[in-house]
Amino acid sequence: MFKKNIILGVILGSTAFSAVAENNFSGEILLGTADQKISASGESASGDDLSFGVRGAFSLSENLAIEAAYQSYGEADDTYIDSFGDTINDKLTTTALNIGVKGIIPLDNGVSLNGRLGISFWDAELKETDSSFPGQTFKADDDGNDFYYGVGIQYEINSKMFIGAEYTITKMDISTNGVSADLDVKNMSLSLGFKF
Repeated sequence: MFKKNIILGVILGSTAFSAVAENNFSGEILLGTADQKISASGESASGDDLSFGVRGAFSLSENLAIEAAYQSYGEADDTYIDSFGDTINDKLTTTALNIGVKGIIPLDNGVSLNGRLGISFWDAELKETDSSFPGQTFKADDDGNDFYYGVGIQYEINSKMFIGAEYTITKMDISTNGVSADLDVKNMSLSLGFKF
């Protein structure tokens, strides 16, 4: 948590500094849907939920920007029958602080294609119930950092406002309570942005 506070402080400080450069700084609101799939010991669970995020970016050139974003991927809820015939319910909540770069390929009429790559500082919490243990809830949480990447398209409505759509993937390696798991988060979102 301390590490995340330092990173957030650096981001906010650089944001204040970059605001003096006209149209080099932008802020965005993202809304979409995140599909989360966790796999461990031959078992897997998946689900999707609404995702929400906020992002700030500083343009270094027409083709390159640095970005920082806070993303909530919502709560994925999955119920299934395991190999012993018991009903398992998994609820997975994931958030992330993403820091990376955005490559931009301008096209015609204010349209551009972009690609994203960076590091995701994530938190994941799993709550699980098992019908063979009524009234008990297994809880596990972990945090870490892994790479994220994505592609998208953006349209500039005018010199101060733009909209976009993007698809990003983060693969998280979770290890808690002696159990290792792979968590894949695939997020499709729409964005509304403003340049300052």
